Amino acid sequence: MTQEVLNKQIKTTTDLRGIVNTMKMLSSVSVGQFEKALKSLNQYTRNVQSAFRGLFAQENFQYEPPSRPHCKNKILTIIIGSDNGLVGRFNRDLINIMKHNLQNQSNCIKLITVGKRLAPMALTTDFPVIANYNNSNTVKEISALATAILTKINQVVSKEGFDKVLLFYTNRQNNESSVQMEQLIPFQDNLLSNLKTKKWDGKTLPLITAEHNELFSALIREYLQIVLVHALTASLASEHYIRMVHMQQAEKNIDERLNELRLIYQQTRQNQITDELIDIVSGAQAINKMKRTLDKVFKNA
Repeated sequence: MTQEVLNKQIKTTTDLRGIVNTMKMLSSVSVGQFEKALKSLNQYTRNVQSAFRGLFAQENFQYEPPSRPHCKNKILTIIIGSDNGLVGRFNRDLINIMKHNLQNQSNCIKLITVGKRLAPMALTTDFPVIANYNNSNTVKEISALATAILTKINQVVSKEGFDKVLLFYTNRQNNESSVQMEQLIPFQDNLLSNLKTKKWDGKTLPLITAEHNELFSALIREYLQIVLVHALTASLASEHYIRMVHMQQAEKNIDERLNELRLIYQQTRQNQITDELIDIVSGAQAINKMKRTLDKVFKNA
């Protein structure tokens, strides 16, 4: 391999390292943004739970869990994947775990997918995809996306009478990502029961002027929105974290390759210098030998 070829390879590899480093930094910044959004969302979740507790504390409000249908054979499933690549088995694991959890559960399962990369994989399953949404790229877009998905859920459930709505997404805890499953509908009555049994923290009960049932319905919708926004945000945080880790590994591999190329270049350059020195010495010896021969010829002439 010539020095010119090695120089081109070193330059190309160095440029590639710069691109990988930029992608790693962008993913790192994105992880920080989405994790910050998750912290704010957790605080807002506590505020909504406080609103539930304030409503349950009212003497004239009675909450009874809704009756459950006896035949649970229709499941609507929302799967949150990624729009972009370089995330390894991120989307494939979602599909596999979803199929494993829903195996033999129902003879009527339909999907709503989120993410350009996930949609083609979902089409390979036996479950029909009734809607697909592109994932959001910024924190500001997440709430609008969640609202659109909830509107679609409401339309489909009302029209086709699904008994259960499940949510699958990737969540990261302690630097480890895993697929989570949550039930959106029917609503988690155990959560409401726990909030109902907790005493109000304040000295006086909150003053509620709105109609209690309407307020309760609004809080339910808001809580479902929170669950979906949390899933979308956690998925994006996990996606960018996985991409950041992959870029770190790629950067490490590129550095190793650069070291190899530079070592080969140095060896090639050293060999070239050695060959040039040998040629110079050999040429000098040949000239000296020729000079001695000519000296003898002229001396004997």
